[in-house]
Parts: sequence; C-alpha cells; structure tokens
Amino acid sequence: MAKSSDYLVGLDLGSYRTRCLVALEEDSHLRFISHGSAPSRGWARGVIADQDPVLASVEAAIEEAERHGGMVIESAVVGVGGGHIRGNICHSYVNLSAAGEEIGQEHVEDLIKAAAQAPLSSDRTAIQIVPLEFTVDQQITVKNPRGMKARRLDGHAQVVSAAAQAHNNVHAVVNRAGIVVEETVFEAFAAAQAILEEQERELGVAVADMGAGSIDLVVYIDNDLRLAMGIPLGGDHFVNDVAEVMKTSRADAEMLIQQYGCATVDETPSNVSVEVPALSDGRPQTYPRRLLNEVLRARAEEVFGVLGRELRRARVRDRLIGGLVLTGGLAALAGACDVAEDVLDCNARIGLPPRIEDLPDQLDQPAWATAMGLVLYGQRLRLHRKRRREKAREWLKAIFE
Repeated sequence: MAKSSDYLVGLDLGSYRTRCLVALEEDSHLRFISHGSAPSRGWARGVIADQDPVLASVEAAIEEAERHGGMVIESAVVGVGGGHIRGNICHSYVNLSAAGEEIGQEHVEDLIKAAAQAPLSSDRTAIQIVPLEFTVDQQITVKNPRGMKARRLDGHAQVVSAAAQAHNNVHAVVNRAGIVVEETVFEAFAAAQAILEEQERELGVAVADMGAGSIDLVVYIDNDLRLAMGIPLGGDHFVNDVAEVMKTSRADAEMLIQQYGCATVDETPSNVSVEVPALSDGRPQTYPRRLLNEVLRARAEEVFGVLGRELRRARVRDRLIGGLVLTGGLAALAGACDVAEDVLDCNARIGLPPRIEDLPDQLDQPAWATAMGLVLYGQRLRLHRKRRREKAREWLKAIFE
C-alpha cells in the first residue's frame, strides 16, 4: 500500500476554481488516483485579496481528493500565476581551477544558484530558473558543458519571478491548509510540461494558460524557454463585459457564456435569442444570441491583440512555427482558436492534459492541464532528488571503503 509521501499532488489555485490532482508513480508510469475541485473566492485581479475564502476553497478541493482517493495529502507542488509574473534572461559565471578542471554537475548547479541571485528588487522572488546555454572559457557555446575542461563557465538562464507578497500569500494559504509546499511553479510553465511535444518546443511554440484572473504565457524556441510572463487579462473580463451589456449578474453572465457563448459571430443566426435573467426581480429580458457572441468576439480580439504585442516586443512573434496552444478554463470557449488564428496569423490548438492511466474522461479538458503539469513537475523533482541522494551515498561509500 502506498504511503502518503508516495503520492504526487498538483495543486492549481485559480481565481475561478481550485483544482487538486493526485497520481502515483508505478514502474516509471503515472496512474491517476483522485481529484478534487472547488469554487474559488477571495481573489482580485489574479492575486489573493482575502486568505480566508481562498483557504476554504483549498481545503474543500483537498478534502474531496482525499475522500475519493482514500488517502491523506501531506504535500503538493503548487502553481503560481498572475499578471505579476515576469521572466528575465540573466547571466552568471563560475571560476574553475586555473589548470583547467572538468565541468561537473556541481558547477552547473553553482551557476544556476548564481543566476537565482541575480539582482531582483526586494519585492520579488525567483520561482523558476531555467538554463538556456553555457559558454566554456568565453569561447565555445554549448547546451551541456558537463565533462568539458575549462577555467571558467558562463551561462544564461531564464529567471521567472513573482511579486513576493503574492507568492508568500499562496504559500501561507497552502500551509494553513496543512499542506507542505514541495515547490511553487509558474502555471504556464507547468501546463507546458503537460501539453507540449518536444518537436513543438524545437520549432517554436507559445502556450497561453487562460485563467479567470490572468493569462500566463510561455514561449519555447529551439527547446529553450524564451519568454515567461503574466498578463492581467482573463475570463473575468469576458464575464464583466457580458454582465454589463446584457444587464445581468456575473453569475448569470457566466451561465450564458457556458451555455450559449462563442467567440465567432458569422455562424450565429440573427433570429436566435437568449433569455437573460434581470438584475432585479423584474421579468427576464430577451437578447439576440448574436449580441452575446459579438461581445465575446470583441474581448477575444483584444486579448489576442495584447498577446501579439507581447510576442512582438519579445521578438518571437515570427518564430512560432508550432503556433499557439491554448489551455486553462477560458480555452474551452468555443471559437477561441479561430479568433487567435485570425488575430495572430498562426496555427492555434487546444492543449489537453495527457491521458495517464485511469484518468477520468471528465478531466479531459484544458482546465486540468495545469494541475497535471504540476504532477509531472513533481515527478521530475523527485527523480532529481533521488539521483542526488544516490550520488551522495556513492560519495560516502567511496570515503569509507
């Protein structure tokens, strides 16, 4: 029987829903164990504004996963996203022995640690450091310098950082729920682990994790993480637009979008209407369904226009041969890929979580891709720790033999 510490848990704290996914590694393969989700409250513009309702949502999602899985969750890999996320490419270096020393894993790790200490303002904290390329003795640029001899090793890394207060609030809420945070991971980075093929990363591809409070964006080119950022636009803006135009509540606007919404207009008949609940106790109003979709189309064009400007600013817009992959809850909006292709002039597709063993069909949707990516990240994290422990044991054994 598996111990609590054996389970791999991904915890996706969204401003619309909190999602928890539990899996177990068996013979290097993942098997689904359970999941839980709960509506989210206490968020504002993609960051925690009130810890107590967020805590209640986290506890509800975890308790549901525990109940379905018949186990106790002790730790989790936790996603962090929002408009406060930024990525910067930083340079660092380490000096080896003057005579020329063979570059080992410890030198690479020292280099990454040095990159993590790159000058960030006091109100920010690094959450991911992803190596890009290395230069040996300031002459030869390589992807993997291990085993080469050198006097100096330089490297560039993508340092993804979050607003310290926003990050600390996520950490605090999860700890208050009785869960140890194994690591925090940028949500778009986690989603990319789940939905991208290696060939796409090589060709050039963007992933937009489209949540309620923000859109988290990453870009891979030549298998390197070239852009990471959060954009303060998301599903809440679509809901607010519909609620304002159709003079209804946010809850009813969400229902209208889910049942009748589409980001394309051309195929919507002009004579079809939808009944919209009124804000007061008055009689429901009738609006053309085409109006609903025109509102959604306008906002979708704005959102993808903003994405396009950020991609051009980072000088990666024309290198996305693999196109754009949409994931997250908002990616389920009908017609979203069509608008993305029209605005960005590139291929677009929906990113779904990989079909691991026993995964229920109900989780085969883009809203669960980030939680699955967090589980996959946790799997790699534990493998890395296992290898380090084995290396330490070998070192100790060599000393005492």
